[in-house]
Amino acid sequence: MRSTYPITHANSVHFYKPESPELLKDATEVLKDSLSEALVEFYPLAGRLYQKDGGRVELHCNSMGALLFEAQSELKIEDFGDFCPTPQIRALIPPIDYNNTPLHEVPLLLVQITKFACGGVSLGSAVSHVIVDGQSGCHFVAEWAKIARGEKSDNQPYLDRTILQQYEECPSSIAPKLQYPDFYPLPVLIGQSS
Repeated sequence: MRSTYPITHANSVHFYKPESPELLKDATEVLKDSLSEALVEFYPLAGRLYQKDGGRVELHCNSMGALLFEAQSELKIEDFGDFCPTPQIRALIPPIDYNNTPLHEVPLLLVQITKFACGGVSLGSAVSHVIVDGQSGCHFVAEWAKIARGEKSDNQPYLDRTILQQYEECPSSIAPKLQYPDFYPLPVLIGQSS
């Protein structure tokens, strides 16, 4: 049984030019180590989603982990042109099989480090959109980058789940109580009588 909510991952690809080959030489190890450290603070990304009765999904912070792939490409960064979505760009992001993988086995964070023939590197990621939105996804990447640079991660995520207890105990208290007269009656479609 699949969720009634769309279970998707938000994808991004970051490219790093080979300005200093020494810096990019150990990029894979630095990114692996810093990702492990970042997931300590952003621990929900190492969990899994589970299907509840009625189609609802629930996050289990069970430390199942993120997936990190390493890849080598004969392409150069310049070969990607203006970085429009293409099959070559899509190949830089780890694939996810939503149809044949049970929900509780789908990682919430997948990362692919691709080294190019020019010495450059790309970092492709797929982050569960159920767990993060744009702002929290950028926050995670920014904190991971700080850790990778050897800086102290000082902007911790806000993970206080107790604010959700009010909804669990009495969902009707959260329901909107105002009606906006501007939205009623609904507008008539052009060329329709109702």
